[in-house]
Amino acid sequence: MVGPELTVGGWFATSVISNFVAKVRSILEDNHTLHAESIEMLYRVKEALPQIQILVEVTERRAISNSSYATWLQQFKDVVSEAEDLLDDFETKRIREVLKKKKVSSVVYFPLRFVTKYLSDTDLLRLKDVLMKLNKIISHIGGPDFHSMVALADKEGVTIRTPLPLPPTQPVVIGRDKEKQQLQNMIFPSVQQPQDCVQSSKQFSVIAVIGPAGVGKTTLAQVIYNNPNAKEDFALRGWVMASRRNRNKQDIAKDIVDSFGMEQQDSLQTGPSESALSSTIENKRFFLVLDDVQDNLRELWGSLSSTLKGAANGSVVLLTTQSKEDAYIFRTTAQVSLDHLSFQIMCRVFEHHAFGKQKKASLESIGKKIVQNLHGLPLLAEAIGRLLRQKLDEGHWQNISENPWWLFSEDDDSENVALPSVAILCEYLTDHLRKCLGYCSIFPSGYLFEKNMLVHMWIASFMQQHDGICVEDMEKEWFDKLFNHSFFQPTIWKNKYIIPGMIKEPLQVIAGKECHAATDSGEPKRRLQLHRHLAIDISDFHEHLDLGEANKVRTVLFFNGRRTVRSHEAFGNILAHPGSLRVLDFSYSEAKLRKFPDFLSKFPHLRFLDLSFNGITVIPDSLCKLHLLQVLGLRGCHFKELPRDMNKLSNLRFLYAAAQTVSLVYKIGKLTNLQGLEEFPVGKTEGHKITELKNLNEISRKLCISNLEEVTHIDKRDAVLSKKVYLKKLVLKWGLATGTSTIASYGCMETLNSLEPNANLEELKIQCYMGVGLPAWMADKERFTKLKHIHLVECKQLRTLPPLGQLPSLLILVLQGLSVVEKIGSEFYGKSYRVFPSLEELKFLDMPNWREWSDIEEIQDSWNLHFPHLRKVQIRNCKVLSGMPLCCLQASLEELDISGCDEMLACRPSCSEELKCFSCLKVHCLGRIYLPCDCLGSLEVLNLQSCKVYFQGGRGQIIKLRRILTSDCTELKAEGKEQLVLEVSISKESICSG
Repeated sequence: MVGPELTVGGWFATSVISNFVAKVRSILEDNHTLHAESIEMLYRVKEALPQIQILVEVTERRAISNSSYATWLQQFKDVVSEAEDLLDDFETKRIREVLKKKKVSSVVYFPLRFVTKYLSDTDLLRLKDVLMKLNKIISHIGGPDFHSMVALADKEGVTIRTPLPLPPTQPVVIGRDKEKQQLQNMIFPSVQQPQDCVQSSKQFSVIAVIGPAGVGKTTLAQVIYNNPNAKEDFALRGWVMASRRNRNKQDIAKDIVDSFGMEQQDSLQTGPSESALSSTIENKRFFLVLDDVQDNLRELWGSLSSTLKGAANGSVVLLTTQSKEDAYIFRTTAQVSLDHLSFQIMCRVFEHHAFGKQKKASLESIGKKIVQNLHGLPLLAEAIGRLLRQKLDEGHWQNISENPWWLFSEDDDSENVALPSVAILCEYLTDHLRKCLGYCSIFPSGYLFEKNMLVHMWIASFMQQHDGICVEDMEKEWFDKLFNHSFFQPTIWKNKYIIPGMIKEPLQVIAGKECHAATDSGEPKRRLQLHRHLAIDISDFHEHLDLGEANKVRTVLFFNGRRTVRSHEAFGNILAHPGSLRVLDFSYSEAKLRKFPDFLSKFPHLRFLDLSFNGITVIPDSLCKLHLLQVLGLRGCHFKELPRDMNKLSNLRFLYAAAQTVSLVYKIGKLTNLQGLEEFPVGKTEGHKITELKNLNEISRKLCISNLEEVTHIDKRDAVLSKKVYLKKLVLKWGLATGTSTIASYGCMETLNSLEPNANLEELKIQCYMGVGLPAWMADKERFTKLKHIHLVECKQLRTLPPLGQLPSLLILVLQGLSVVEKIGSEFYGKSYRVFPSLEELKFLDMPNWREWSDIEEIQDSWNLHFPHLRKVQIRNCKVLSGMPLCCLQASLEELDISGCDEMLACRPSCSEELKCFSCLKVHCLGRIYLPCDCLGSLEVLNLQSCKVYFQGGRGQIIKLRRILTSDCTELKAEGKEQLVLEVSISKESICSG
């Protein structure tokens, strides 16, 4: 890059120093020998805080040309870090003193003054030294250079330039109608368009979307992937981030199997990845997107494509790539090219994101001037447009239009075309958002950011000294702001995101001093001790990486390591020197630790430690001395026992571990700060019973309580779920072998009755429950006003259902494996004026004895009050069910999916004569079914599988079906005196007159 450098991150400096000042004052009150000489320094620091904030803000928002000021800023950050380390050491000492008194549950609430009498002379001298350094740094603020910076801040209003809220971003494709239609014709062909059909006798076709970075290849692929026809036409859908480096065929095969499995209700094949892929796709049509193809996939494609040939004919691979050569390498059947957008279309994209529905003519000319700097890339038009949307004001737009960074947009270097846009976006972020964003630059290409894990790292790295601020409440807000500014892009996976390479590469330049990724191609032997956040992404960790004795590193993430031998030794050499490490993650390393890293004792400041998938089987007692640890990852690890003192990790907030690992934590209930615990398996022995949940009232998001058959006696005071107000999703799970005795059934009912959750619950799942009835609280319409999802699964003794129709916000209801239910009727609907007022999806699965589904009584004049929003009904493997009630067949219903219901449509005249207003009907029935033509007038898609289909009462009637999809249908006939006319695209089968 040519030109000045934009620094990133003020390290939350004023918050840290404010916290430091407050705590030092508390210490000085109990140490009068320091008081006289330190109080004046403390006062000067406190008085300088407003100026410090202004100076840091103005510097972080613009390119620095004054090297002396840049040096001052770096020195200031170093002292801030030293102050943080000092406070951490004091906090650790305080916790240890509290634990000596065996008051584990009160560790967090003891004041700092409690431990001041335990501070050594060395501790007090360190405190005084930090104060002196701070005073020395702020003494420079009075110089002329700093006055000019403060004046600049006043002129620009930096301190009040806070980003305004933006509406959530929505994927949009503008100006690609032709390319979109081309892809749809190729992937979802019809008999009217044989020239575009690519599904020949080959097992699978390969279609490429080719174009430079930032032109919208991934967005267009997402539109095709989410097309309803993709779900209808293909048995399997999958998406793989092909840009991830350093992977072999087995890795990619596993990614494909995992992606196919995300939408399957049944578990897909396990075992060796390649054989699992073969078994998964065997005789099935798949649609697979390989996004952002890189060299590693090109090298492996020959052998991988051989495996994919086991699929059924008509399968499709859609790949996105920047290389035109891939059309040859991947032997593509067809390709679609995306080029830079024309100026006119770019203006349309820009206006969509900048104005929304509030178009202002006075700003259009400024906007067009800005669009000229965006190189025809819709990604940049989206990002800059959303920045301008914060304030539809001529002055705001003019400032951005005249920003000096646009001078670099004239550079023809294709690698840096996005640099001016990204730099300007960073200037207009608050300090903490800019810091969070810069942190993301160290992750490798194609990395899937998991929202929760990323914010854990942010908090652990540079937000721990925010007293009085609930960062757990702010973390999602900060991430969402960056997402709404288009830095992150959504993926098909919930809560997983990517940063496009076009955005990430400029970020690496901008955040270069603070954040760095050491790679095989990026000088891995350079000195790294000056960086604060590191990713080590090299194949051999034995490469000499000099972190140095006086390093400033706060984060170390390990990636790759494929060629590393004696990995434990290699990790130990890299982390040889004690330091102020806050975040340490081994979970993505291909070089496995195999045993617990004994060098962790050198890093008492650790907040985030992830040892997942590293083959560790034993954890020593030394882990329990990491008293500041907030996040611990132990996924994929297998232990026989855990240290008895793990309950002394009093600051632990999130434990990511399998249920079997959690079951080994003795008296986990002492970890009262715990917020994330995905599953708690109930044990019989002391320290593992359900009573351990009593004081874990900070648990948030999701909790699964399993092994509930181990509960022998319980009352509401044992688990107190009603006090867990942050809990949104609750799963209550019994074992499969509970038994069917009356005593066992009564015990289940007593347990469930005592597990009444808080009123903020949004999702409830009850699995393998063996009671004959459900508690009244489940249908409490006054209490559970936010409950949106209910799943009752494998409750094999349940005979009656509660009045769930009363719940006001219920959107999805799934009843699966209710083996003894025979009748559903008024007890299910309740007595409310409106029945299921919000329900959108209703599923009945695997209910072999369910015979009767009664209608709602006195329904004639009140149909509009029942199921008013029901869109989809699925009935699967309910073999003796004879019909559906009229109340579920209202005009709002869009999709009826029936499979394995032999009696449902197997009688004549048809029991489904009231099927009137569907847009989609799926039928899978081993037998003969009869569909009345006069009831199918609104049908657009008809999906028939494994059945003999007879269309009744045609008599020349025209049914304007858009698609008929059939599979294994031995007969497909129309009955009637005159031929039935179907305007339809027919797949595989033809319709003949009866």
